Amino acid sequence: MSPRNAREYGFWLSGARVGLQPATRALLSFALWACGSAPADEASEDPSTESGSESISNGGSDSSSSGQGGWTPLRRRGAEDDPAANPVRLGGNTPSPAGSDPDPNRITSAGGVEPILPEVSGECPSFTTGTQTILGLSTEVVAGDPGDVKGPLLFTWHGTGGNGRQALRQLPQSVRDDIVAQGGVIIAPSDNGQVRAGRDVTFVLGVWYDGADLAFADQIVACAVKNQNVDPRRIFVTGCSAGGLMAGVMSVERSGYVAAVAPNSGGLATAQFQLQSAERVPAVMSMHGGDSDTVVVNFGDTTRTLTNVLKPKGSFVVECNHGMGHCGAPASLHESAWEFMQAHPFGTQPSPFAGGLPGSFPDFCVIE
Repeated sequence: MSPRNAREYGFWLSGARVGLQPATRALLSFALWACGSAPADEASEDPSTESGSESISNGGSDSSSSGQGGWTPLRRRGAEDDPAANPVRLGGNTPSPAGSDPDPNRITSAGGVEPILPEVSGECPSFTTGTQTILGLSTEVVAGDPGDVKGPLLFTWHGTGGNGRQALRQLPQSVRDDIVAQGGVIIAPSDNGQVRAGRDVTFVLGVWYDGADLAFADQIVACAVKNQNVDPRRIFVTGCSAGGLMAGVMSVERSGYVAAVAPNSGGLATAQFQLQSAERVPAVMSMHGGDSDTVVVNFGDTTRTLTNVLKPKGSFVVECNHGMGHCGAPASLHESAWEFMQAHPFGTQPSPFAGGLPGSFPDFCVIE
């Protein structure tokens, strides 16, 4: 952790220990909202109408375009002597046919390790496009029709003061359409404003928690694999600001089933979060705005904290400093992130991008 990062998190953690005054907390929340979320009045539009579906309510338990451009020369940070010359395409990167394995909890990945899947606990949600209450969180669901090929599952987490609809709108329509066309599911929960079980992933702002909200994710994963023909090797995560930090925490504390993540101004607030499984680490494509991406903390620093946790464990990491401020990743970069995640089903080793990033990726993206 850099001295700058240490100073910033010293302030952040000190505030968490002593408890911020409500006015201070409100100012910090407003700062992150102003930089990372759409105005609240824009959030009134129901994104489910884009696919012609009506919102539905399903009371849950309250217990808690991818571009196919050519290949570029290797862009790897500090690897002038790297012997890698050509990309390796893996045969394991295609979706798994439905019913190809009699036990979906025992899917063998391309790298030989298997996802650690949670068990269903209680009532499963209905994977129908619209708004549902799932484990106490109002949740936007965008779902395709299950087909003969298992579909992907993408979690997208919003930032401070935001909601699930805003998180959905940060995904380009092309990405949403592709997931639906594959029979996949997008899950975008909204913070309910309550203190929930576990550690606050921001340590002070109280948006997402690594107890209750990871239990929420576990139930979604278990039910989607069981009931929606979701591929247990294609579970992905993204998010912005506090949601980007949640994506980082999920990549570590749910490394047992997360295949790849693409935090947008995210990462880890601290390296104290522990891997669920040291033998299982997701691929990472981090997006941030560099020096201009500072709201309470610098998200270039939190990005590097995540890299420093996962890369030594074998994670394939790409960092994209777009220089466009907090949560400022353009739509084209989100499309590249979706291409990256799709190319990295669970356990993919080596990365098909190890020899160089696709030509459709911007030059500011580098292999770490």
